Amino acid sequence: MGFCFGGGCDRRCFIRAGFGTAAWAALPAPLRAEAETASEISVVIRPPTLFAGIRAPITERAQLEPRIKALEAVCGDAIAGPLTHIFRFDTEVEGFDSEIGFPVSSEVEGESIATHTLREMHFYSRRHDGPLDTLRTTARSLYEYMNTTGLSPELELVEVYRDHRPGAPLGGRVEVMASFLAWPEVYRSQLERVLGRDTAAGIWRGGETMTPHTPVDPRCAWVAASIGRLKQHSTTDQQFDILSRVALVRPAEGIEPYKAIYDETGDIGAVFRAQEAKLATTRTGGFVDPPRVDGTTLHISKVPYNGEAYRKATTPRERRQAFCFCNLIREAENPEVDPIFCYRAAGWARQFWEPILGVEFSSCSITHSILKGDGFCAWDYRLPRPLRA
Repeated sequence: MGFCFGGGCDRRCFIRAGFGTAAWAALPAPLRAEAETASEISVVIRPPTLFAGIRAPITERAQLEPRIKALEAVCGDAIAGPLTHIFRFDTEVEGFDSEIGFPVSSEVEGESIATHTLREMHFYSRRHDGPLDTLRTTARSLYEYMNTTGLSPELELVEVYRDHRPGAPLGGRVEVMASFLAWPEVYRSQLERVLGRDTAAGIWRGGETMTPHTPVDPRCAWVAASIGRLKQHSTTDQQFDILSRVALVRPAEGIEPYKAIYDETGDIGAVFRAQEAKLATTRTGGFVDPPRVDGTTLHISKVPYNGEAYRKATTPRERRQAFCFCNLIREAENPEVDPIFCYRAAGWARQFWEPILGVEFSSCSITHSILKGDGFCAWDYRLPRPLRA
């Protein structure tokens, strides 16, 4: 099955659809203008898609041209969809982690060309008609819009070259798509897995009114109510099991170098030091609360979303907006959500530590949380055996 990029998808503007005619007319002009802008943004669900591509770093789009020619020559009649360029983030490459290719009807083989299945993902999508050197502006508008809905970005940005013809240079109409984690749906499936369908339905109550275009504050209010009901109907370990599975999918490429360090040294402290050295080169600036091991307790914390802004913050709101990666908590006006919501952050970290240590965490406790007034978020994993620090 190919990409669902056409009129068959639900391309309505849910923001406008959520208002009655009279209410729409009564909106202040600035809000109407904002909603009209949002009407240009649609939601696209990419089903599992067989894809033939060349994945290699780039520093400029001109480097794609010879790759496109090679793909067209090899894929031929197997091409089943438009030329597609995928950026992937949180992988350690020089330049941009790029894959250019086509949806295909069958596997193809060629030098540097790999056929694989792209997993299902959800995207905010917007048409770009300008020059290619302004594509970043369109992409930025999608991420800015994502902030207003409280959904967090997944680690793919996609450009679909709808007007591309074999042998022609890149250009024409481009669909820009920024991936987001459709976590409410994932949350419901995890509730059902752990607690059963009936209990899950009660905890989920109201979730059916949420759409990808629901503004951040109503979304946050529903999350707070649902998390409150989850606490009433589950144990701490069940809460960890559910919410830690509602996290972004972490790329294996970012884990493998650290696993190699641990496999070679058996020293978790060496992994800590390698992490800290890497983070020092990013805008996070490293850990506020350093990781550590004490017997069978692995203490881990989040790094700031924006280290410089975090160090300058003087109010709880400024600190939250500089620290939290989660769009929902960072962008909400007053996020009164129980701190167990931070198990989602612990879920991102568990994808790093479990394959490195060769264990599966079954128990975790939140020790610090921005949501309860602390200066950072941190948690303790309980380990099945002691580790060497």
